[in-house]
Amino acid sequence: MKKLRRNARMLCIQHLYAYLQQENEILDNVIERSLLLNEEPEFDEEFFRALIHKTINEIDQIDERIKKRSKNWAFSRITLMDKIILRQSIAEMMFIEDVPPRVTISEAIELAKEFSTEESHIFVNGMLDRIYKDLIEEKILLPEISRVKKG
Repeated sequence: MKKLRRNARMLCIQHLYAYLQQENEILDNVIERSLLLNEEPEFDEEFFRALIHKTINEIDQIDERIKKRSKNWAFSRITLMDKIILRQSIAEMMFIEDVPPRVTISEAIELAKEFSTEESHIFVNGMLDRIYKDLIEEKILLPEISRVKKG
């Protein structure tokens, strides 16, 4: 399941990029066309569809969170790929309940390393960590409980 979700996240980033480059296009049309060309071997399609729709449907709310936390860095200066990774990850934290936020953040760091600039993973990590703490403070998310090892 882990690999299927990772593949779904990578596919989601690619579809979000394609969608955001095409003005006045219907999201489902972009998804269906892109899936026909998909080369990812296997992915969690239900997770993929939920993630891409939540990201686009909640993009204004998500962008406000990014703007609030990108102090000293204008939103317009954030690379498109970093915005996409942040948007997708925030949507996952807020709306996909069966994924722990720390897993989402870890996956976002790996995506930034693979798809964005050399330093992007540091920026993405810092932004998502701050936004995660905001979501806890706002009681949108509960803090993760650390497991105590019995020894």
